[in-house]
Amino acid sequence: MTNKRHPLYKQPSYMGRKSEAEKFFLKAIELDPTKGNCYMHYGQFLLEEARLIEAAEMAKKAAELDSTEFDVVFNAAHMLRQASLNEAAEKYYDLAARLRPNSSSLFYMVTTDRRYGFVLMCWRAKEKKFEYPAALMNLGAILHLNGRLQKAEANYLRALQLKPDDVITQSNLRKLWNIMEKQGLKTSKT
Repeated sequence: MTNKRHPLYKQPSYMGRKSEAEKFFLKAIELDPTKGNCYMHYGQFLLEEARLIEAAEMAKKAAELDSTEFDVVFNAAHMLRQASLNEAAEKYYDLAARLRPNSSSLFYMVTTDRRYGFVLMCWRAKEKKFEYPAALMNLGAILHLNGRLQKAEANYLRALQLKPDDVITQSNLRKLWNIMEKQGLKTSKT
């Protein structure tokens, strides 16, 4: 799947000439290695080529250089998550939400793009800005994946206090408890 918005893909002469396009991305980085956008565009190209680890490295570099640019930081988090680098992804999702804590576009994206909704809800739940069951469940899920089991449990339990009949949260909590018990950790049910 190609990114039709990217300048290199707008020109038909580059379609099917990926190695040439890659050379242009690398040349752009060489010409100005301080521009995060250059790394981000190259990272998007690498992502489309299923070169996930390389894409994540470029995205991380872009976010380090342009740490105040929401789109760069958010895309970095997304690429890191796709490369299964969940700890790093969590860091950049959190930063993205902090960059636009009250953005109306983020609230709109909650309903139109699950990734943006996930970011906003996780940050808001983590910061106790509001208590929304789906936010608490999603935050619990990323904490669960990242091995922060007691914090994950607390978020799942709070989500269930607000919405006791949520079968997904109930299922996630049961799975979490099984893991915690196997590791000899105390759970709230024991």
